[in-house]
Amino acid sequence: MAEAAGSLHTAIGLQGRLNPSVRRAAEIIAEGRLGRLLSARVAATTFGNGPESVSAYEYFDKAASGAGFLTIAAGHVLDVVEAVLGDITEIDARTELLWPQVKLVDTGAISVREVPDHLDAIAKTSSGAPVGVQILAGVPASDAHFSLEVRGSEGWLKLTGDHPAGVQVGDLTLSSSVDFTAPDRPVATGTGPTAADIWTGASINVGEVYASLARDLTNGTHHTPGFQHAAHNSRLIARVEQAARTGVRQ
Repeated sequence: MAEAAGSLHTAIGLQGRLNPSVRRAAEIIAEGRLGRLLSARVAATTFGNGPESVSAYEYFDKAASGAGFLTIAAGHVLDVVEAVLGDITEIDARTELLWPQVKLVDTGAISVREVPDHLDAIAKTSSGAPVGVQILAGVPASDAHFSLEVRGSEGWLKLTGDHPAGVQVGDLTLSSSVDFTAPDRPVATGTGPTAADIWTGASINVGEVYASLARDLTNGTHHTPGFQHAAHNSRLIARVEQAARTGVRQ
């Protein structure tokens, strides 16, 4: 499908990279304002993929669906890493299945999870920064957190967020030891998750996808992640799975 799209404008749901704070962090890195990049560290936790779920989401735990923890949680996190630090050129990975039995709270049934629900990885990026990544599922929603910290020879920056559904859903905050222009105001507004609706606030990053696509259509550019980017992300996750399975750097 990616090849068939050719030069057509397409858009996919890797919206985390278009968050205004992520875009500003990428600019700081690209401008060399942190100096030589020394290291980066990612800690990401989510309430999903834990010991309890609902029957409507049981397919997330089945290998045949292709919509498990690695393709969703890890796919989004690693895409934000690449947005800030450049493509991942090498990766070592280990996965675990921490919750092999999942209680479906709406029916009381026990479902068998067939896919990993934990990832530890060490990666090298095209910017030269080595990155340590840990993605942990099944934490209480109130404890969910995302952090990407980059350290260079002349400073540091950090992206943080605490939406329980992951980095791609909620807004992010950028801080840094170097001065920077405040991130752009999101085109779509939304508060954080509430007790009534955990998905409140998801419009922030999705709105940025639509705005980016509109700019591309107007200007004839192709900055919005589209089908080609989806293929790239899928190949990256395949490398993660291969590294975890063989113990060989990919």
